[in-house]
Amino acid sequence: MSNEVPWFERKLTFGYPAEMLPYYLERLQGTIVRMQEKVKNVPDSILSERYNGKWSIKQNIGHLAEVDEVANKRLDEMVKGVEVMSPAVFEPKDYNPIPIQEVLTYFKTTRLANLAKYQSLSSGDLLKSSVHPRLKVKMTPVDLAWFDAEHDDHHLVKISQILENYAKA
Repeated sequence: MSNEVPWFERKLTFGYPAEMLPYYLERLQGTIVRMQEKVKNVPDSILSERYNGKWSIKQNIGHLAEVDEVANKRLDEMVKGVEVMSPAVFEPKDYNPIPIQEVLTYFKTTRLANLAKYQSLSSGDLLKSSVHPRLKVKMTPVDLAWFDAEHDDHHLVKISQILENYAKA
């Protein structure tokens, strides 16, 4: 789709109430199954190929796993009262030589750890905040869950676009 807004150009707002957290966690958990369904029966050659000079499907999935590791750390930082959260991962390691099931397992493992961390937070923890290093805005754990769910959808769309391109070929 040509009219999409690039991730770094999106206008994002924060300040979501704690009562919204279950909805964002549902989206985050659902990404596991959505991702598995997208890559089911797709040849490794397609999963591993960089598309238009950008990331391959495996790199997109691996990136989300790496982002989960950062999010897990950021949640700890918020609870501890760290002023500015850790920076994000902008370039994933090369997941292309790794079998897709290993990449998916890595993603599922990091995602489940992330979801468990959210579940462990107290109602008081959900009100704490730290500054996002790139956006320069304060975010609560609830905001981070929404932000990461939006980020998941961004990469799921990228994966869908790659798959659609190969379906047309």
